[in-house]
Amino acid sequence: MRVVGLDIHRVFAEAVLLENGTIRRLGRVGMRRDHLTAFAKRPTHDGHVVVEATGNASAVAEVIRPHVGRVVIANPR
Repeated sequence: MRVVGLDIHRVFAEAVLLENGTIRRLGRVGMRRDHLTAFAKRPTHDGHVVVEATGNASAVAEVIRPHVGRVVIANPR
């Protein structure tokens, strides 16, 4: 199973991938709808995406949800 984590900022998100016990940085993803959609259509469609709970987390989740296996909004508190 692949798990992608998104640390959301104002204009970009930092993306990391956890696969087979190894963490790999995927880089920055723009916060525009077209950038998020293109990112979500990468070969992570069968995986889970964990989105940091921020003010726009729900909007990000709605954009990527149709393209991935599962979206979870996580609050570290």
